[in-house]
Amino acid sequence: MLVSSLLTSVGINLGLCILFFMLYSILKKQPGNFEVYAPRLLAEGKSKRISHFNLERLLPSPGWVRRAWQPSEEELLSSSGLDTVVFMRIFIFR
Repeated sequence: MLVSSLLTSVGINLGLCILFFMLYSILKKQPGNFEVYAPRLLAEGKSKRISHFNLERLLPSPGWVRRAWQPSEEELLSSSGLDTVVFMRIFIFR
């Protein structure tokens, strides 16, 4: 295997990963996508829509990644269900 081919592949995959991370981080904050990313919160009335323009919504933020890894299994089970707990157990070996 050529080292240049390996580095090219790593560069392309890393670039796509960063691009998709930024797109998700920006799109999940848009008011039009609120039903997609937080339907349960919207249905239970625990979250409000914010419709006024905010520049922060257009900037990617990595803060959701830390919050996604912090909940306990009991919190995941009560909020998202058993399939989420099993999925997270695959990635987090506790």
